[in-house]
Amino acid sequence: MEHSERDGATIVLYTDDRLLSLGVRTLLTGLPSFRVVTAEPALAALLPLVSKAAPEVILIDLIPEMTLALVSALRRAAPGARLLLWARSFSEELRHQALEMGVAGFILRDISEDEFVHQLTCAVRGSVLPSAPEPEHSRTVMLTRRESQLVTLLAQGMKNKEIAACIGITEGTVRIYLSKLFVKIGARDRFEVAVFGLKNAYCGQAAWDGPNGFVTEADEDRARPVLRSLVLVEPQRRRGYGDDPKAGAA
Repeated sequence: MEHSERDGATIVLYTDDRLLSLGVRTLLTGLPSFRVVTAEPALAALLPLVSKAAPEVILIDLIPEMTLALVSALRRAAPGARLLLWARSFSEELRHQALEMGVAGFILRDISEDEFVHQLTCAVRGSVLPSAPEPEHSRTVMLTRRESQLVTLLAQGMKNKEIAACIGITEGTVRIYLSKLFVKIGARDRFEVAVFGLKNAYCGQAAWDGPNGFVTEADEDRARPVLRSLVLVEPQRRRGYGDDPKAGAA
């Protein structure tokens, strides 16, 4: 762990890119309003560091391994901190799920140094951070635990028989659940449900808490429900949804 010599507001920075970490430290160390604490690349060390540092701001580089399960756990470890996600882009699904769990804002990689410092300063002061507008055509569909399981397993490419075996129900029951799910989501078939699931999957692992308060890497249960909701950004368009849920069942 490294930090600047200043005594400003504490910012915990996580990224697995050491050069990027060095660049941020170099930029912020000369500013008296910030004290930068950098985390090691190993994600396992991040929670203990955040608990110990009690930061005002947590800045997270959104690498693929950084699930929102861990983001949710970070929020609980430092409830007074403002947590910011940092990436080149953010899908509407990710942004929605993150805001629901209390993420304070989103910082894009391609902004200028001055704008980067400005947004961190706003976060320290508790000011409202800029946020992308909602898309014109979007809606959020809440899922039950069973529906969440079905979406997750469809996104894994599983057939009805495999889904039935995985969650301990009959194929007939799977078909009934899928028919209802098609209507609820407005999906034409199982493949469209799978696409919606994949678009939301990156942020879904935080949604249903595991036995220790968040889903751990050791939890490999494929049937674990992971999405509380789907954010659908296509216009609502269809009548006569439910294509035959038997399609792809073989």
